[in-house]
Amino acid sequence: MSIDLHCPQCQKLIRAPDNAGGKRGKCPYCGGSVYIPTPPEETEEIGLAPIDQTEEERARQLRREAALFAADVGHGTEGGDLGDAEPDAPSAGVDIDSDIEAFVIAMRDSQLDDAEAVSDRLKQVTREARKRIQQMLAENTCPVVPDVPPPVVQGFVKTLLGRVKQ
Repeated sequence: MSIDLHCPQCQKLIRAPDNAGGKRGKCPYCGGSVYIPTPPEETEEIGLAPIDQTEEERARQLRREAALFAADVGHGTEGGDLGDAEPDAPSAGVDIDSDIEAFVIAMRDSQLDDAEAVSDRLKQVTREARKRIQQMLAENTCPVVPDVPPPVVQGFVKTLLGRVKQ
């Protein structure tokens, strides 16, 4: 039996002997170089390995964690500190709701040093401050501040959340 193929240069039909499969040869018509494929019956079919469900679930979990991490980094936690070393107990003298409002007012008035001082104070109670800020954002209960539209207040509160996470 022979191997039938077409020359890639001149498109003429070529019949090569079976033992030429997997080698290169010259087209008898145009002299161009031709790869002679292996006959189909000589190729061994290799089956696919079965899917490991445990490994697939692990890969899905890693993708979820990576997406959460990327979202977290995208919201102001650059620098690698994800707040793991937070204090467990609230510090005395920190009123989270008042400080959130003070931060928004400082941002409204462009008092960036005051806003930074408030965010530093809230970092003392990072876990509690983050919970409260996230609750405010989720329930849409951000403080009402005169002369500041609610979407701007919400933006300031999101900025504070990013700063507290640092």
